Amino acid sequence: MAPLTELTKDQSYAIADSLAQASNLVLELRIREREALAPDERALLEQYENHLDQMVALFRAYGIHLTAEGAEQACGDIEGAIAKGKLQLKRITDIKAAIAAAARLVDLGAAILSRDPFAIGEAAAGLRAKPKTADKA
Repeated sequence: MAPLTELTKDQSYAIADSLAQASNLVLELRIREREALAPDERALLEQYENHLDQMVALFRAYGIHLTAEGAEQACGDIEGAIAKGKLQLKRITDIKAAIAAAARLVDLGAAILSRDPFAIGEAAAGLRAKPKTADKA
């Protein structure tokens, strides 16, 4: 026995379209030959048509189900990307704060080397100041 495979959304819709065309052909035959067919033959053709219409509905519903699954997967992927983006933004903010602290240390070092008490005081005050956050910037 051959292994079963899942249909794709496009395959499901293609099957539904083919079945709808077959149903339409049965309807046309039933209408065109209504005088030549016996009542039981007309009833049988109508049953075939109804069965084909039911199959059309099932395959279209399956395609819609696959579309919904794809949308759910995409939503999950987007949420994951947003979480990664937020993590990257936090890392960037941390790196900016580290760079700013290093720059203030360099300023202090330069002030100490210059032996300027006013510059040393300003540089020391800069080190004590709270770093700017993303909300305040």
